[in-house]
Amino acid sequence: AMAVAACVVLATAVAVWALTRTTKKKKKHPVILGMATGNPPYKVSQLEALAIAESCPECRGIKPVLARIYGNSRIDYRYMAVPDFSAAEKRNDERDPLFFPEDKSFRVPIETRLEKFREKALPLVTRICGEALKNADVEASEVGKVVVVSSTGFLGPGLDCELIKSLGLDRSVDRSLIGFMGCAAAINGFRVANDYAVLNDHKVSLLCCVELSSVHTTFDDNVNDAILHAIFADGCAAAVIGNTASRENLSGKMAITDTYGSLMQGTEDGITLSINENGISCVLSKYLPQYIAKNMGAYVDAFLAKNSLRRADLDFWAIHPGGRRIIEEAQNGLGLTADQAKYSWTVLKNYGNMLSPSVMFVLQLILNDKSMNHKRGIAFSFSPGVGAEGILIEVLD
Repeated sequence: AMAVAACVVLATAVAVWALTRTTKKKKKHPVILGMATGNPPYKVSQLEALAIAESCPECRGIKPVLARIYGNSRIDYRYMAVPDFSAAEKRNDERDPLFFPEDKSFRVPIETRLEKFREKALPLVTRICGEALKNADVEASEVGKVVVVSSTGFLGPGLDCELIKSLGLDRSVDRSLIGFMGCAAAINGFRVANDYAVLNDHKVSLLCCVELSSVHTTFDDNVNDAILHAIFADGCAAAVIGNTASRENLSGKMAITDTYGSLMQGTEDGITLSINENGISCVLSKYLPQYIAKNMGAYVDAFLAKNSLRRADLDFWAIHPGGRRIIEEAQNGLGLTADQAKYSWTVLKNYGNMLSPSVMFVLQLILNDKSMNHKRGIAFSFSPGVGAEGILIEVLD
């Protein structure tokens, strides 16, 4: 009996050793095979958006500070799915009529807003997901998992079902929805997409983040509301994810070598999302920038230590462009220069805060900047909680 037991132990030890050898030899990581980003058609300058806010009867009390709030935003342009913020010559009211009431009350029931989300989001996600598949050189038949991320659109059947039809995906595709996780939700989406991609060698995951804040616009007479309609915008980003073991010719692609999340203590008021009869809304605490400045150093150091790295080992930083103070305080908390955060500043300037797709817009800028020879970096964003969520990225040789 002892001899049998010894044989079993030996056989198990050999099996474990063989397994660890093969695992070490072929460490599998999720890899972004292709990405695409895009926006709805209406490009709105901050001056145009300010004029709408100032003309709104609900904003009488805060009207004196609106120009300062909009002017200090470091945003030049944003994209909107509805035509209401664009000048008459940029609209076609017959083809795409104004969405909000003529009395400028911006009072529209949540059901109507979500129906508008469906109408505007479907062609946008179809186009951007199609571009991501093309950029990844992947056929629709290879997609085994669809992950749809949004905090501004809740539909059933959802965009996941629509994408199966509009892209011609297999009807047996695995589907997951990530909802109401705010600006960090792309990172949560990557986690789910990554897990599938690593476990399924001959299939890929398709991650799609879409936010249409414009359909939820309200104008209430308070500073929080003014900040929301000065910074939030519409956008869509998609990524196709495979794994490093089952794909070839991956030079220049971004491998996601780890992910890390941390719920900051005592910051529950930082970001609060709500679904109301008059739309989906958000309250940003005036302390949010302080929470970020105070916690980001420890968060990043813990993430890097987990991977035997230090800040000096990173050559790019993809900070969520959540607003001027968000980027500034992330820089302060991490001791970064404005140049190290330049991609985030560029996205903020040209697009505003698009919630979940924003950090993917930053990643795409980094990927497309061949002059910098990027090797290793980090992307992070913030969710209600306040949670910091990040991915560690290695650009493959």
